[in-house]
Amino acid sequence: MAAAILCEFATHKPLLDARVRVDCVFAYSDKDDRGVPKNNAITRRGQRALGQCRKIKLKDRVLGRADAEITLDGDWWIAANDDERRALLDHELHHISVEVDSNGKAVTDDFTRPKIIMRRHDFEFGWFAVIAQRHGKASQEVIQANQMMDAGGQFFWPDVWKPKAE
Repeated sequence: MAAAILCEFATHKPLLDARVRVDCVFAYSDKDDRGVPKNNAITRRGQRALGQCRKIKLKDRVLGRADAEITLDGDWWIAANDDERRALLDHELHHISVEVDSNGKAVTDDFTRPKIIMRRHDFEFGWFAVIAQRHGKASQEVIQANQMMDAGGQFFWPDVWKPKAE
């Protein structure tokens, strides 16, 4: 699936051109005696994450590991449909970027592997609904939401908000 996504979208072409290698690994939550999850498979800053992408250290790359690693929540993956899986995998792959020189050529390390840069999200924010309710437009929650709306417009999330049927 990752190979198909890399070939499908032009934004991933630099990864293909530089022959970036990506390992994918699944993480699973601990389960109790009845098979009920006791924790989250992956967390980031104490919150559940469905996936994480990281650059592999040079030493490990020299020893044969890939250039980057994507860890996916295996419990979520099993329950997700193919469209959701593709979207998450594309998201994690999009974090991987290749460092380029002033001529647009991929920069390589001492072992001729492409130098990887981790791309940050366009928007990152923490949200407390109670703070947004208490302080409205003065809260960072509402300020950040307005910044996202200003940047992307109301239709930035066309499939997120749907009016309730009456």
